[in-house]
Amino acid sequence: MKYYIEINKKDWTIVFIFGLIFGSILGGFISLILNIPIIKGMISGSIFGFFIFMFSFAMINFSNKKILPLLSDKYYTFVSLLMSFFAGFFGSLTAFEFIKVLKLIDLEFSNKFLFYLSMMTGLLTMLIGYLLYMIVNSKKIEEELNRLNIELKLKALEYQINPHFLFNALNTLSELVYIDQKLAEKGMLKLSQFLRMIIDENSIITLQDELKIVKNFIFIEKLRFPAIEFEFNIDKNTLSLPVPKMSVQLLVENAIKHGLKNSGKVIISSYIKDGYFYVEVKDSGKGFEEIKEGTGLKNLRERLKIFLNGDLEYFYDGKFSTFRFFYKIP
Repeated sequence: MKYYIEINKKDWTIVFIFGLIFGSILGGFISLILNIPIIKGMISGSIFGFFIFMFSFAMINFSNKKILPLLSDKYYTFVSLLMSFFAGFFGSLTAFEFIKVLKLIDLEFSNKFLFYLSMMTGLLTMLIGYLLYMIVNSKKIEEELNRLNIELKLKALEYQINPHFLFNALNTLSELVYIDQKLAEKGMLKLSQFLRMIIDENSIITLQDELKIVKNFIFIEKLRFPAIEFEFNIDKNTLSLPVPKMSVQLLVENAIKHGLKNSGKVIISSYIKDGYFYVEVKDSGKGFEEIKEGTGLKNLRERLKIFLNGDLEYFYDGKFSTFRFFYKIP
């Protein structure tokens, strides 16, 4: 297992506060044993906690950025434990000198005694550093497991994509071979490109790539429904923004299947408004009063929520049925 302590700002803040409080309490307890004013003991303990924290912060960050990246994994444990020891050792020596300057404690200790005491503190911080690593590492493992669980859930959702389109496309192309061989060949090429893109491992792609899927899909559908018109109103500033794979394609497919049947118009739009990114698919079909969400829409809604904290909405304005998804741009 790699001994590679990576601590975020929140964790460092917690460690800093804990170090001050623990040092203060320990200093107060020792002051009772040595018959020293408790307030001086607590201040001295806080100073110890502060300097040990500062050395720990400096050495762990220096180790992570400058030393560990240059070493083989097998040296991580040794180097990191060594840095934890030095943090305690030099932090203690610095704290002793600082306390002497402030004259908080009037006890005389030999340099040899202070050296051994700092060694003991270094060993203690090395143990605490290891325990800290175990806590941070277990947290990272938990986060990784959650991430993998989300990915597996997303893959399961993607596998629910309606396969009827593929069957219909193959039937259409097989019939077209006898009518227009060149058009059938072009249709097979578009279908091949479509399938190649949807089986890509990425669950989230750019709008630009999603529109490539949509255009291949539209070409194939136009072979079946030549009377359907398609219009694109795409804001160029949105092309690089992420969307769930097969999201726009799903809305276009629903517009054709449930809205238009055999003829009409589909308008695909994207835009940014008030910090939100919108993707809209409108159709000029018969409209709706109420929709019972099927697997496709439930699938899309869940993927939007999981990956982009987005949502899906739909309405009929008397002229167009509108389905759109959106999320707040980070």
